[in-house]
Amino acid sequence: MSLKDSIKLNEGFRDRVYKDSLGKDTIGYGFLVSALSSDELELNGGFIEPMSKDVANKILELKLKKLKSDLFCVLPWLEQKPLNIQEALAEMAYQLGISKMMGFVNTLEYIKNDDYEQAKVNLKSSLWYRQTPKRVENLIKQLEI
Repeated sequence: MSLKDSIKLNEGFRDRVYKDSLGKDTIGYGFLVSALSSDELELNGGFIEPMSKDVANKILELKLKKLKSDLFCVLPWLEQKPLNIQEALAEMAYQLGISKMMGFVNTLEYIKNDDYEQAKVNLKSSLWYRQTPKRVENLIKQLEI
């Protein structure tokens, strides 16, 4: 499954603004309303809602392109990893945000050093795992080489 399809499956789609699990206004495929850029809003005629799946797909493509670029800036070693590892960390960053993902210092170091088994152990002991176990389990499966 592609990164885009995985995110769409995990996030689900809403054409109207709703509160996410943290009480933040969200729309589309888990887009924080406060994080929608002007070029992303322009794809929806300058409006937040309603948002069609077609528009949400275009916004998701923009967000993933920027996310991958930002990830390679903060984790330059990631470009040398297999695609499944890159996409696992991209999905992690999509859900958590890059700054929170960077808080997984030991896990990222294990991945950098190809110690995927220890990275999996760390992920399973995290609060993130306890909050979204199914999603993290799917991500852990991507770390299998």
